[in-house]
Amino acid sequence: MRSFMTGLRLGTLRLSAALLASPVLASTTLPALNSYSQPPFVLPTADPTAGLAAAFVGLLNEQLAPGSQLQLENLPRRRLELELTNRGFSGIALFLAPEFLAAPVQQGGAWSIPVMVDENLLVSVRPLKLSTLDDLRGLRLGGIAGHIYRQLVPLIDDGRLEREDAVDHIANLKKLCLGRIDVIVISRSELAGTEPLARCAHEYRPMAFPEPQVIVRRVLVRMPGHEGAQPLLGAIASVACGDRWGAALAAYRLSTVGCLHGGAGRSSDTPPPVKARRQRAATRT
Repeated sequence: MRSFMTGLRLGTLRLSAALLASPVLASTTLPALNSYSQPPFVLPTADPTAGLAAAFVGLLNEQLAPGSQLQLENLPRRRLELELTNRGFSGIALFLAPEFLAAPVQQGGAWSIPVMVDENLLVSVRPLKLSTLDDLRGLRLGGIAGHIYRQLVPLIDDGRLEREDAVDHIANLKKLCLGRIDVIVISRSELAGTEPLARCAHEYRPMAFPEPQVIVRRVLVRMPGHEGAQPLLGAIASVACGDRWGAALAAYRLSTVGCLHGGAGRSSDTPPPVKARRQRAATRT
């Protein structure tokens, strides 16, 4: 750990010079794509700097050379994937996990170190005893329109689990509180962000899947040439390991393991393994 942090400090000292020398990052604005439109990533407020997405981009911009910056763009997931399939795209895509992007979408990009450890959870307001997913038989699942719950598809398709969709997690939590549905699937991060906006007289009861669905979120960097991505990967590593980002995550009871992995990033073809990832998550995220 000491050697990694020493290397990180030295890399930060050299970062400004590297960014200034980059022909792409000198005096330019690049997109920072974010497809997570719900709290805590984006907050329902008029303040454009509110939410984890804006916070991360703001911290990252402090690392860039004068005259260059990243501009946050919130957009639906399908549009994000379309942007990334454009081979001429230069910029970054926030909070993604390699296992949820098709290979053609990742092509030409480089993955950062982890910036957040997340997990998909099952949430109810009454006690549920789950030893296997089949124990959800006969219950009503609150889903989000357009989301695919991979491990629950067999239960839904054969009628063992009834699915009722809502527009977002806030609406689903309210339905859960009123007893209109029995269980929802939501990430730990989004539960922390939306629970204060869906107060309930009953206690929300989060539980892990029988096989925990850990998500290690990273940033995908796409720049001309592999070497062109290195300054941004270094800046992301500096932010991910910084106290201010750690505090922003801690406000939602989140953390990262980014500082446990040396190096600024690898080719997107072979994302680095993370011991915390025990199982692919149950829904695209």
